[in-house]
Amino acid sequence: MPWRLAVLLMAGAAFIFLLVDFMRLRVTSVKSVFIVLFGSMLRRKEYSSLTGASYLMLAALVCMLIFGAGPSGRVSGVFIAAISFLALGDTAAAIVGLSFGRVRIFRKSLEGTLAGLVVCLGVAWVVSILPGLDFPIGIGILGAVSASIVEALPIEVNDNVVIPLLSGAVMMVALQIAR
Repeated sequence: MPWRLAVLLMAGAAFIFLLVDFMRLRVTSVKSVFIVLFGSMLRRKEYSSLTGASYLMLAALVCMLIFGAGPSGRVSGVFIAAISFLALGDTAAAIVGLSFGRVRIFRKSLEGTLAGLVVCLGVAWVVSILPGLDFPIGIGILGAVSASIVEALPIEVNDNVVIPLLSGAVMMVALQIAR
């Protein structure tokens, strides 16, 4: 898919998510339908604020614009890894942390954080072996560790934004230093 088309599609999707979310917060009839369809997936705080999905779409768009294109003009390993750290690593951290978490660090569990780290390291390895990306495993490991650290920290900004942006920035800086 041409890069410009991919960016336009992502921008359109992010706009739709944000539009629906803002309408849900402001229009009672939209909120009622939304709650019937998606209420079981909402966290308590999402009833009165943007959903994690809106933050995810916004972060994906920003990451696509900042980290998305590699030197070849194709999608970059940094973008793939940063978004995958969020989609897979943060999900694993949440599932394991809620199911098995006993040892608390800040407001998260050590078990969840370690599960997220293991998944992020796996993502880094997979992205490093994808053909045509030139994504060194060491850069991926730095990104995986940074994603796991920021996921565990008690930062008030939604982690759907912070995880990919911070891990992507760490990987981009490390790539520039390595070259």
